[in-house]
Amino acid sequence: MVLSDANKKIIKRLGKDIKAKAELLGADALARLFMLHPQTKTYFQNFTAFDASDTAVKMHGSKVMSVVGDAALNVDNLRQLLDSLADKHGKDLLVDPNNFHLFADCIAVTLAIYLPEFTPEIHRAVDKFLELVTHEMVSKYR
Repeated sequence: MVLSDANKKIIKRLGKDIKAKAELLGADALARLFMLHPQTKTYFQNFTAFDASDTAVKMHGSKVMSVVGDAALNVDNLRQLLDSLADKHGKDLLVDPNNFHLFADCIAVTLAIYLPEFTPEIHRAVDKFLELVTHEMVSKYR
């Protein structure tokens, strides 16, 4: 998957919004993941609740969306930016690689809900971008 220059421009612009709303977006996306795909909860044994108002969900969701925002702002350097996270998730935590695809779908839905303008063009760019992020996150499984 290759992002066009127009896609990159859209994604970089979204990066600022994502970073600014990391806690809100992250908590919503993570809560959606847990609700739609309960098997993903197994990696979060220390969480007491799995909804967007839970402190642990907000904290972890904020971390995730901050990284997604950083990735959007540095879209040309995804491999370098995500390398250590891919290592941790692929080699230490042994997260099911399919979970990244599931989470990417939840992130896209969350962005569509919370960002002021989510046109089909923006949706296409977001889908391509999240596919690239997912590809990098599962790269250590090969």
